[in-house]
Amino acid sequence: MLTKKHNPFLRRVGVIVVLGLVSMLPAVAQDLDSLMNLNAFTAESDLQKILNKNVSVSTQKLTMRETPGIISLITAEEIHNSGARDLTDVLRLVPGFDIMQDLQFVLGIGLRGSWANEGKVLVMLDGQPMNELLYQSVAVGNRFPVDAIEQIEIIRGPGSAVYGGSAEYGVINIITKAAGSLNGVGVYGTAGLHADAVGRSNVGVMASQKNEDLSWDLSAFVGKSIVSDATYQDLFAYQEPSDLSETTKANPTNVNVGLRYKNLSVRGMFDQFKTGDPTADVLFKTFYVDASYNLKASEKLTLAPKIQYIHQTPWNLFYKEDDDANIELRGKRMLAQMDAKWVPGRKVSLDFGALYFQDRSIDLITDEDLLTLDNFAFYTQALFKHRLANATLGFRFEKNNRYKGAFVPRLALTKKIENLHFKMLYSKAFRAPSLQNVSLDTTGAKPERSNVFEFELGYQFTPEMLFAFNAFHISSKDIIIYGSASTENTFEEWYESYEKSGSTGFELVYSIRKKMWYANLTYSFSRALSDNTVDIYRVSQTKRQYVGFPAHKITLNTNFNITSKLGVNPSFVFAGKRYAYTTADEEENPVSTELDPYVLANVFVHYDNILPGLNAGIGVYDLLNERPAIPQAYNGGEGAYAPVPGRSREYVIKLSYQLNFKD
Repeated sequence: MLTKKHNPFLRRVGVIVVLGLVSMLPAVAQDLDSLMNLNAFTAESDLQKILNKNVSVSTQKLTMRETPGIISLITAEEIHNSGARDLTDVLRLVPGFDIMQDLQFVLGIGLRGSWANEGKVLVMLDGQPMNELLYQSVAVGNRFPVDAIEQIEIIRGPGSAVYGGSAEYGVINIITKAAGSLNGVGVYGTAGLHADAVGRSNVGVMASQKNEDLSWDLSAFVGKSIVSDATYQDLFAYQEPSDLSETTKANPTNVNVGLRYKNLSVRGMFDQFKTGDPTADVLFKTFYVDASYNLKASEKLTLAPKIQYIHQTPWNLFYKEDDDANIELRGKRMLAQMDAKWVPGRKVSLDFGALYFQDRSIDLITDEDLLTLDNFAFYTQALFKHRLANATLGFRFEKNNRYKGAFVPRLALTKKIENLHFKMLYSKAFRAPSLQNVSLDTTGAKPERSNVFEFELGYQFTPEMLFAFNAFHISSKDIIIYGSASTENTFEEWYESYEKSGSTGFELVYSIRKKMWYANLTYSFSRALSDNTVDIYRVSQTKRQYVGFPAHKITLNTNFNITSKLGVNPSFVFAGKRYAYTTADEEENPVSTELDPYVLANVFVHYDNILPGLNAGIGVYDLLNERPAIPQAYNGGEGAYAPVPGRSREYVIKLSYQLNFKD
């Protein structure tokens, strides 16, 4: 049963608290001089190197502590040390993020207590938008090549003014090693084993050569995985229980090629992901190609034209009892964009631009053109630097031929004053209705709109230690909500608008990074808005939480270098009680129940440079065998899914080798 009773979970929470306190003891023991004196002559610590990086998700060259957004930065070192199996392991350690279930066991992203997978969080891989064109969703779970990632930049807040209608709640920007700093060749592989099943087997290769005028990169990734190794019973008990190690898959393929000649950059990508539930398979397949050019028009003005073409077949649905596709749609996008940057002085900069793109949907079963959306947008953002604060002001106006336009302004005040930094942020944000949002609409398609207030205050106590607090309030209106119903071999879907939803809460981040060890401790709290009108997000037990989301989350990620080559990385995720639709009543209406809190405890041991460039690691994930279920993020009604039972304890082995080219 999903609601089985454990021993008092305070024992498990205590594990996190004790380890967090142990991690802090060396910091507390430092002398007063080390704690209070940070000056220009202090050698830059590893933590400062991270904090002082310019993040590419910001259009201005600002560090993490001054960028007008709540930022998380995950480095290749942290991913490598943690032994993360896939992107879900990485995101679970980020404040406010959670992984939820959509349809057909497709896993998606939740953020700050709200379901955000369908057009609310923009995910980019080397500049390519991974949100598919039909529904704007992003399937995760063994999809992204985590061992090939150089850096993940996350905006835990709205990005619509800069990134458009797919970034209402957040942005995830993934940069691979090949497209980043790699100048050489690398190979890597991961194997995961459960007690009675093979959990995953992934391999990848990457190569890149960087020169002043000509650079190229190539990477490829292929994998095979299961969604879970547990037994699944559908919510209505229509079918026999299913062994998910035999009936599910999560198989990625990605080929990524980039070329740069002087100021001209070209990138092509093929991405495919096969997944599904016990009764149906789902296929996502996408081809990308884009080209951009940086033109220095003058000393103060830079222009960056860009063109992009996307050709994809997402959410193609194939029932296993029938080889024919039940849903087989194609989406296409042609985009032309012009960005500009004007820097008239040292304390003023202006980013502005315009774009046009056309989206088309085609039914491949009937060979019918379904819909064409013509979109255009204008946007600008100005930065004014002052000794008291940096002020960022901007807006975006976006419109297409099927619904009214969306105007979203943005205002931010940020400043780093010696050890202290603060951010005061206000944004309007929007979600643009996508092709299927419009085609399947029943109540009149229009942009979803949000008002978002954020505040962050942080203090760097020493070169190695930072504490930050942020609070947020998100109020969204005209919510675009998906609905579906299915029988044994039929599937129906639709969209309708609801009046209001959103969340409020706060997050705490404590980071300490020493030469031989580091620790990141976070706490997240979120609460559903009391005037939420989206009934499929509600549960009968409380108005303070939406389906599937915990109100409280604590994470601890630590790494200890035993020697210069050997390290151990324990990590912990605690989530408070959740509510999910797990069964049905006599009238076959889904019924919500309480899910117990859980602690995900993981440990990974890595041995680096066994030979020059050769690394190996072995780890255990879900050490306590808690197996937390992954609920559907809404009440699916007639098409509701019971929570996917979590994986059992998984043993993971990793190998990688990198050979760097000589300069």
